Amino acid sequence: MNIQLSLQEICDFLIKNYDIVYILSPEGTITYIDDNIETSLGYSSKEIIGKHFREFFYPEDISKVVEIFEKAGRNDRLDNICFRLLHKDGNYIYFDFRNHVIFKDGVFVGIIGAGNNINARKIKEEALGKSEEIYKVVVDKARDVIYTVSPDGIVTSVNEFMKNVTGFSAEEVIGKQYLYFVHPDEIDYGVKIHEAIMRGENPPVIEMRFLKKSGDYLTGEFSITPLFYNGKLLGTLGIGRDITEKKENEANLKLALAKERQLNELKQHFISMVSHEFRTPLFLISGTTELLENGLMADAKDPKREEFKVIKDNIKRLSETLSNIVLLCSENHSELFDPKPVNVIELCSEIIKDVCQALKSEGRVELSYCEKISRVPDFCIDCKIMRHILTNLLSNAVKYSSNTADPVKFRVENSGNFIEFVISDKGIGIPENDMKNLFQNFMRASNAKNIKGTGIGLAIVKKFVNIHKGEIALESALGQGTRVSVKIPV
Repeated sequence: MNIQLSLQEICDFLIKNYDIVYILSPEGTITYIDDNIETSLGYSSKEIIGKHFREFFYPEDISKVVEIFEKAGRNDRLDNICFRLLHKDGNYIYFDFRNHVIFKDGVFVGIIGAGNNINARKIKEEALGKSEEIYKVVVDKARDVIYTVSPDGIVTSVNEFMKNVTGFSAEEVIGKQYLYFVHPDEIDYGVKIHEAIMRGENPPVIEMRFLKKSGDYLTGEFSITPLFYNGKLLGTLGIGRDITEKKENEANLKLALAKERQLNELKQHFISMVSHEFRTPLFLISGTTELLENGLMADAKDPKREEFKVIKDNIKRLSETLSNIVLLCSENHSELFDPKPVNVIELCSEIIKDVCQALKSEGRVELSYCEKISRVPDFCIDCKIMRHILTNLLSNAVKYSSNTADPVKFRVENSGNFIEFVISDKGIGIPENDMKNLFQNFMRASNAKNIKGTGIGLAIVKKFVNIHKGEIALESALGQGTRVSVKIPV
C-alpha cells in the first residue's frame, strides 16, 4: 500500500511532538513556523514568517546552518544539531533540532526542521562543565598530591603536583599499581589499609614511605577515604603530602631534647659536686676561725679580732655567692613551687628587719600598704620564693642608696587579681645603657663596681618571678634612684 502524506500532514504530526516546527526555503527564508513559536520564543508566527533565519539564530551558530544548507544541496544526510534561537526578551534559548531535506521533482526546495527546548539541560551541562573545570584547576593547583585508586589497586588519576613532590608525571603513575610506589617494608601495611577502605572503613591519617623518581623514598602523610558515585564504590580518594623534612626536624628535636636533658643532668651533678667541694672547706675554715678567735684572744682589744672579722665576713659572702649560683643553676624550682596563704604584712616586716640588721641600716626602710591589705593581709604565695625576691630587691635598694639620707620606700598594693610589691630608693640609679641587660647572669651596672655584689641577684629574682607567673618592672635614672615593681597573681 502506497501512503503519501502532504507536507501539512507531516507538520501536524511534528507539531504534536516538538516545541518548534519550521520550513526554510533554499535561500534561508522562513516559509513556515507553527503557532507553538509564541510559547517557545515569544513571537507570533506572523512576526517570523518571511524573515531570514539569520535574524533569529545566535551569531556563532549561523555557520552550522550554512553547513546544513550545503549538505541539503548535495542531498546528504542531516544530523541532529543544537542551535541557540533569539527569544523576544533578548535572551538566547538552546534547541535540539532534527532536519530533513525537501526535494520536489529532484530539485532542492527547502528544509523542514523540528526541535525541542533543551535550555535547562544545557545550562546544567555548562554549570557542570564549569564546576569540573574549577575542580580540575583546584586539584592541579593544590599543594598536596591528590589521587584516586581503583578497587584492584590501580592508580586512576593524580594531579600535577605529583611531579613536584616525586618527580613522576601523572602519565608515569596512572595505570600502575599503587604498591609499585610503596616502600617494600610497608607493602603489607599498604595492602591492609586499602582492603580496610574497600570494606567501607575510614582509617586515620597514615604515614608511609613513597618512591621518588630518583630512587629515594620520601616520608608521606596520607588521608584516604572511600570514593562513591551514585552509591557505587569506585575505589579510594587520597591526599598525600611530603613530610620528610618535618620528620627529620622531629628527629633532630628529639635528639636535641635528649642532649639538653643530658646536659642538664651533667650541670646539676656539677653544681652538686662544686657546692659540696666548696662548702666543706668553707665550713672547716669557719670552724677553725671560731676556735682561733675564742681560744687565742681573750683580750677584746686585741687588733687580730678585726682580722678574724674580715675572714668571717668573706666566708659569709662566699657562702652566699655559692648559694646564689646553686639557686640560679637549679632546674627543679618549678617542681618545688608551693603557694600557701601568707600574711604579707608580717612577711615584709620580717624581711625589712633581716635586711636592715645584715646591712646595719636600721630605720632606713619605710613600709606602707593599702587599706585592702590591712583588712585582708593573707595571700596565696610561695613564702620561700617571695622572701628571696624581696630580700634581694630590698638589699639592693639599701646598698645602692647608702649615699643618701632618704629612706627606702617599700609599698604593698592589692589591685584586682594581683598583689604588687614596690621598692623605691633615691640612690645612685642605673645608667640607661645598662638597663636592658640587668636581668642577665653576672651583669652589674657600670657605676656599681665599688659596691660589693656578684651580678646574679636580679637574674635569680627574674627567674623566681617567672616561676610565680608574675611580672617585674624596673625604672631608674642615673643619680636619681630606682623603682622596682613586682606583680604576683593571687
